[in-house]
Order: sequence, then C-alpha cells, then structure tokens
Amino acid sequence: MQTLSLKLSVASRAVFVALSLSAFCASSAAQTKPPGAFATVNGVAVPQSLLDNNVKANVAQGQRDSPELRQVIQDELVNREILAQESARLGLDKTTEAQAQWATVRQTFLVELLLNDYAARNPIPEAALKTEYERQMALMKDQQQYRLSLIVTSTEEQAKALLARLRKGEAFAKLATEASLDPSKKDGGNVGWVVPAQILPAISNVMVNLAKGALAAAPIQTPAGWNILKLEETRPFKAPTFDEAKNDIRQMLVQKQRFDYVKRLRENAKVVQ
Repeated sequence: MQTLSLKLSVASRAVFVALSLSAFCASSAAQTKPPGAFATVNGVAVPQSLLDNNVKANVAQGQRDSPELRQVIQDELVNREILAQESARLGLDKTTEAQAQWATVRQTFLVELLLNDYAARNPIPEAALKTEYERQMALMKDQQQYRLSLIVTSTEEQAKALLARLRKGEAFAKLATEASLDPSKKDGGNVGWVVPAQILPAISNVMVNLAKGALAAAPIQTPAGWNILKLEETRPFKAPTFDEAKNDIRQMLVQKQRFDYVKRLRENAKVVQ
C-alpha cells in the first residue's frame, strides 16, 4: 500500500490551492490541539501520523527533513482538510457518481491492505528463491541467447514504411528512437539478451531463424502492435548469478503467491453472476 505523498518544493512553497495561509494558520493557533494531532480545522483533528507519513515519503524521494519541509506539508494538509470539509458541506460526496468513485477507492485500499498483509505474513523464504533459481537455470542451460533490437508501431503500414527505410541503410537505433512505441526506444530499440521462452512465440519463432545482423522479412503482429525485428547476435546461455537473479525471481514468486491466494479465496466465496 502506498502512503499518500505530498511531493513539495520547499523553495517554491507551492500550495495546492490559492488560499490565504495566514488566515487559517491564525485560526488553527487559537484552537486546542488534542493529543496525537498537529492541528485542528473547525474542531476536526488532523493527526500527527499523517504529517509524519508524508514527511517520510518526501524524505524517501530525496527531500531533507527540515522545519521548512514540515511547515509546507502542515500547511498543505490543513488546506486539504479545509477543502474536504467544504466539499462535504456542499454534499458533493453524496452524489451517485461520488459514491461510486469512493467505493472504488475504498475497495482498492482494502485489497492492497490485504495483499500486503498476506505477503508480510508469508515472506518468500531464501530456500524457495534458490530452488526456483536452480529450476530456471536447469531449463535454460542448453539454450541459445539472442540479442534483439525492436521497433513497434501501431499500424502495419507504418511498420512497412520503416522497414523499407532500414533496407535502404538508415540506422535502426535512429528510427527506433524516433518512431517506436516500445520502451526500448530509449535504448535505440535494444531489448537485450533473451531466450525463446521469455518472449511471444510470434517473435521467437522468427528470431531463431534469423542470421546475425538480419532483419525479419516482414513486420510481426503482436498485441503490442507491429514489430520490426533485428537479430544483433547470439551466444550460448549465460547464467546470471543467484544474487543477480534473486530480485526478479522474488517478484515472480510474489506474483504467483498473490495469484494462488486470490484463487483460493475465490474458490471459497459464494459468487452469483
């Protein structure tokens, strides 16, 4: 579950809305603060824990914990409480649309609470990581790795036009940076080293039959779009060390753990559709 983070610049002291800080800061000072609150707004306590969590989130983003940062966050949280109270006074939270949105926010919040709690109570043991690492390495030890470059477009016509330009000698990296929809565009289309099992069969079936430096004869359609494929080079599978692979394996096992947990809850639930 992500903590609400107010990402603020102390230098600019940017405020969420153009309210007069002096007015409501003065009124807050006149109120008695209950224990565990850093301020009250029209008698409603704004908890110290909310301030602390937001300070912590800003520090995690690179800000320095300082009185100035804390004051900016305090002012922002007071602003938000004022706005929330005014919204409620006007009954904006009672509309059908608002109630539906609030139900979605509440549901998402509860889901994240549950899944994070389950993960905390059921951490992936180191032994499980090593077992999965060894299983994956055994499956891949006799495979070839392929270093690919990729350009992805939204239409076949765009892909064919780019493929024609490549065949005339234009640089793959240049066209990938200019035209590709794939995140690899930032690296000139370089996808890195893969084994066939890691990518879609539509691409891997073509990839394994390409010569080093060759382009696929035609664009390949996948759910992501139309793919122009180039095989840069091949090598025997080079296994990463356990420490290099550990984080990726952990993420994979956590996702599987979540999937199995949801599946088990679904099987025990009474669902009528």
